[in-house]
Amino acid sequence: MNEYDSARVSSVLELCGVQPVLNVADADIILINTCSVREKAEESAIARMRELRPLKLKNKHLKIGILGCMAKNRGATLLKELPFVDFVLPPDEYEKLPEIISGGVPPAPLPKGADLTLLTNRPLKNPVDAFAKLSNSYSAPIAIQSGCNMRCSYCIVPFVRGREEYRDPNLILREIENAVQNGISEIILLGQTVNGYRHKELSFADLLKKVAEVKGIERIRFMSPHPKHYTGELLNILLNEQKIAPHIHLPAQSGSNSILKKMKRQYTREEFLSIVEALRMANLFYGITTDLICGYPGETEAEFEETLSLLREAQFDNAFLFAYSPRKGTPSALEAETINAKEKWQRLQCAIDLQNSITLSRAKMMIGRKETILLERPSRRSAGEWIGKTGSFKKVIIPNSGNEGEKFREGMYIDCIIESVSGHTLRGKLLHSTCV
Repeated sequence: MNEYDSARVSSVLELCGVQPVLNVADADIILINTCSVREKAEESAIARMRELRPLKLKNKHLKIGILGCMAKNRGATLLKELPFVDFVLPPDEYEKLPEIISGGVPPAPLPKGADLTLLTNRPLKNPVDAFAKLSNSYSAPIAIQSGCNMRCSYCIVPFVRGREEYRDPNLILREIENAVQNGISEIILLGQTVNGYRHKELSFADLLKKVAEVKGIERIRFMSPHPKHYTGELLNILLNEQKIAPHIHLPAQSGSNSILKKMKRQYTREEFLSIVEALRMANLFYGITTDLICGYPGETEAEFEETLSLLREAQFDNAFLFAYSPRKGTPSALEAETINAKEKWQRLQCAIDLQNSITLSRAKMMIGRKETILLERPSRRSAGEWIGKTGSFKKVIIPNSGNEGEKFREGMYIDCIIESVSGHTLRGKLLHSTCV
């Protein structure tokens, strides 16, 4: 989501005549897009901004701005803490950028009939046709929803991103069609609770059907969904629409019903596992990844064991595992922690070790399978090898040495046989390509 926001801002800046520079010392404007999900992210952003102070001293005309969630979370206090910063703009105020960078002078008239609701979800005073700037020629993230209504006890996102807002499906499809015209074949639909999308009578499942109808789209992914929003209608299209990649990121956060209730996650362990079961019964190789927090306030050893048992039962292909850290401003930050930092990290390491063994086992299951890979880039470690991903979101390294001597390129789809596993990465042998 942050990368997508930066890409949208880049498009607006370029429409205003601003071009990127290779060296930060040559810049007239420096924008830092920030994240507030974890306090460490804010600390890193502030440290990065302090490094920019000497540039401001050398160039009094340089403008430095802070964008994103930290701008919303800390607001004007950032200007006191970092007095060399010129402005802060939260995610719902990016429409002000054209006027700010022009020194307060209203920008020149913009294209007739254009629409900056492509930049934010709100009606704006200065409309421009600003699709997010594409970062490659094969895959494009497209935001369909912002904000979150869930109010999980440990999460600050609802406070910095606000309540859920949904983009008009016509604008979403226009942006996708524009991406396809620029060579994109994979679309990643984005939202804080992306599968909760609804526009009038149009559900997320309905939107997926419309995206799948766009000519030129080969793969559809989405992130990050919430388990609560997996309806029968949605599961049906996930399993029957061939363009939707057989992979979901399904954040569990805990395997204990009592902890899930304290987290205000709004589902049970059993409901979560029923989603996993529905997908894996239809396709044993369906890729499922997750997020888990170890050491949540009040978590007992027995409750942690329930999280380990969830890992064993769900057999996730991969997991993002975290030791709980309190986030100021959230309800859980007010709760007393019952284990010390060492015990928390021991639990985290135990979960990591277990998940690593499951990830390796799931990877080895792929050996001998035929897979269609979307090539992303040449390997940085070995000349003549490329890196791509399966539909189930597994990374594959493959040598560019097909029988036809066909030269690989970014965005090409190739068929291969998975021959081995190196670490958690698959290695494949080229069969033939299906160029897109």
